[in-house]
Amino acid sequence: MEGKYMVKYLFKNLEYLETFKNDSSTAIVTDIDGTISEIAPTPDEAVVTDSMRKELVKLKEKFQLVAVISGRSVLNAKEMVGVEGLLYVGNHGLEFLKNNELHMLPEVAKYLPKIKKTCAQLECGDLSHLNGLIFEDKGICFSIHYRLSDNPKNVRNKILKTVQDDPQCRELKISEGRQLVELKPPISCDKGTILDNIIEQYNLEKIIYLGDDITDADAFNKLKELEKEGKIKGVSILVLSSEIPSYVKKDSSFLVDDVDEVLKFFQWLLN
Repeated sequence: MEGKYMVKYLFKNLEYLETFKNDSSTAIVTDIDGTISEIAPTPDEAVVTDSMRKELVKLKEKFQLVAVISGRSVLNAKEMVGVEGLLYVGNHGLEFLKNNELHMLPEVAKYLPKIKKTCAQLECGDLSHLNGLIFEDKGICFSIHYRLSDNPKNVRNKILKTVQDDPQCRELKISEGRQLVELKPPISCDKGTILDNIIEQYNLEKIIYLGDDITDADAFNKLKELEKEGKIKGVSILVLSSEIPSYVKKDSSFLVDDVDEVLKFFQWLLN
């Protein structure tokens, strides 16, 4: 294990997190899919287990803040996690729940008709001939999942070429996640900017961020930037998978093998 991860494997370096563990002002911020929930063949099949949910409740009681930042819609994220009293942020920071009321960034609204129209055309036309695709309308963003396709690499390239060649798609933001291509409003917002906003709003000084995807690298880098400026103490934990590019691994502070080890880490924090 030591040779595989060198100094970055979390459970060989827990002493670095003692200061977070023993400080009630620490904040825990986590992604959902691939982090506190196993990746599933389809988004609807993914679940947060009762064991994970119980630990999240305990973390909420011990620490200043537990927040969930997901690429899912915020209402879907809350329904999936099912723990009251957490801060829920959805669609990569474009919407959030405050006092159980749904809020979105003001500049988002004007792009919603264009996203709906563009994605309907993709689903019914240009991409309809590709087998194994799942089209997910998340209200603000639209995801095209290709995990179930026979040749994911080839299908990914076809999806990207289609959306990059489409004039309407080029007016939106095209990004990627684990086995998916996503269309978003062309707004400067990502998991890094929303994490920065949360830190400022809640006056946080210690943050542990957990994620597993390309989009989480923005949060990893924001933590490093703020720590370098002396504004916070931050630790980023990447849940490993074969689908993650090497640069995301380099951006994280520590690595864990899987969702089971995230649960084990939460239990260590609470011990």
